[in-house]
Amino acid sequence: MNLFWVPATRRLPAFGGANHNYSAFEEDWSYLSGGHFALEFGNTFLLGWSGAQTRDEVAVKGSSSSFNLKYNGFMLGYVPKSHKVVHPRFTLLTGRGKLNVDEIGDDRVFVLQPSAGIEVNVFQWFRVGLEGGYRLVDGVNKSPLSRGDVSSPFAQLDLRFGFSWGGD
Repeated sequence: MNLFWVPATRRLPAFGGANHNYSAFEEDWSYLSGGHFALEFGNTFLLGWSGAQTRDEVAVKGSSSSFNLKYNGFMLGYVPKSHKVVHPRFTLLTGRGKLNVDEIGDDRVFVLQPSAGIEVNVFQWFRVGLEGGYRLVDGVNKSPLSRGDVSSPFAQLDLRFGFSWGGD
């Protein structure tokens, strides 16, 4: 008898994937990419880890400087009716990050990123999500930037790969 075999209905569903994020920093859109991993509980709640970083330098308004942002942290999600083909999704990411300002250096920051959107079950093992939200960045101490310069609204495309069993 194999002690590690567990029936599919008792396995803990897990997902991982890529985030493609477009953020409006001072009226200029910037691309951030990253990834995530989450365990799914009761086909409704997600607990995991997520992160992203800017892929281009963001110009600082009124200055010749630019900045890059990188962050990761704990992710909590609520996905009601996840067994339906199209369903809502609500996510909260919170964690630490690093803000690098040209010619000034690095600054450790705190990120709080709530979002809401829809998710489509393409296959049992593949989901596509589209979310929007606002990224709050606190602890910005490097001039010429302020918290408002780095905090921003965003739109995000998520590609999730993994498995989920059962339904409501």
